[in-house]
Amino acid sequence: MSLPKLDQEHLVKARFGDINNNEDQLLQAVHLQSETITNLDLTHPIFENCLVEHVTFSDCDLNKFEATNTIFKNCDFSNCQLDQASLYEVAFENCKLVGTVLDNSYFNEVSFTTCLMDLVALNKCQIKTAQFVESRLVDASMNDTKIKKITFEHCQLNRLSLMFTKLKDIDVSNCQFQRLDVDGSQLRGLIVNPEQAAQLAQLYFGLRLKIN
Repeated sequence: MSLPKLDQEHLVKARFGDINNNEDQLLQAVHLQSETITNLDLTHPIFENCLVEHVTFSDCDLNKFEATNTIFKNCDFSNCQLDQASLYEVAFENCKLVGTVLDNSYFNEVSFTTCLMDLVALNKCQIKTAQFVESRLVDASMNDTKIKKITFEHCQLNRLSLMFTKLKDIDVSNCQFQRLDVDGSQLRGLIVNPEQAAQLAQLYFGLRLKIN
């Protein structure tokens, strides 16, 4: 998977408010750092070739959020509305997205590493390529989502809802969960470890594993 490639030495230091100076609401080749943006309502903000560090977006509505070749590091998007986002070659590192709404979004070459994503909403999304590494998605939802390629590595997925989402070839065998909320008919092709298989079999088919 391609990750953002930034020439960080040549990024210009900027503030998020500078986006208002561009009629396209575009931040390009800039480094944003240590800001708090509260209760902002903005449609179609665009980040291109940016590094965003230690920025908190508190209860913001950023509809049609768009980012390309951008890294978000130690940022907080909790309880933000990011509906219809478009993300291409974007990395979220050690970010907080608790209760963040990303419904109806498009992901291509997007990674989430050591992110806290409880209650995140990823419903009706199109995921071409995405990777979740050592992240927590407890009580999150990914319902009615079209997935081409997605990777989960050592994630906490308890009560992740995957209703009406095809799970074929998705590997959660090294992740942790007590249950997944899925349509039993969609379990075909999901890759799990023996313990998880027993849990899912008991939960959805009433089967119990007997070990002699």
